[in-house]
Amino acid sequence: MTKDNVGEEAMNQESQGEFGTALRAAVAAFGLDPLTAEQAGQLVKHYALLCRWNQRINLTRIIEPDKAAKLHYAESFFGAKFIAGARSVLDIGSGAGFPAIPLAVARPDVSATALEANQKKSLFLREVKDELKLENLEVANARLEEFDWADYDLLTSRALDRAELIFPSIIERMRSNQRLMLYCGSDLVSKLEMGPGRRIETHLIPDSEARVIAIFS
Repeated sequence: MTKDNVGEEAMNQESQGEFGTALRAAVAAFGLDPLTAEQAGQLVKHYALLCRWNQRINLTRIIEPDKAAKLHYAESFFGAKFIAGARSVLDIGSGAGFPAIPLAVARPDVSATALEANQKKSLFLREVKDELKLENLEVANARLEEFDWADYDLLTSRALDRAELIFPSIIERMRSNQRLMLYCGSDLVSKLEMGPGRRIETHLIPDSEARVIAIFS
């Protein structure tokens, strides 16, 4: 191993250590139950893979340990409080794996599917699944309009382009026992019109003035 590689490895280990500390602090600040050692280890491994792949493909612009721990991981983990009795979850436009990966880690009893149209990002997600040994996670490389989501209990999404154009039709087509959980700004909620018989509940994301978890049912 060259000196450059040794230095890079040391920096990676330091960054992962900082992230692990920041992750536990963020989870506590959000009022969530502490992570188990296994959960923390899985999410640190996901973060390490994210940093490595992010040098080759654009997965996220938020990579600093403190910001990533709060804005990606703790926020995604927060949504696990509202899964309730759902047994199957579809993450639409999963990207780097948020919220699918933290939700799968938080709820091993739930079957999670990360739906991602971009082939390179879906390859990243498959490596994450293998490396984290997430038996309750599946990765689907497909566009939403080509994917059958009728049998999922809960649909979720955190960062989907043209959300205000895509989700009204999803809400309209949802079965009576399906729910849609969005991590979004309050402005998006006001843009999504609700049809007869539909209802919505919102939960402010901790340490945020405008971001909410909105649940449509």
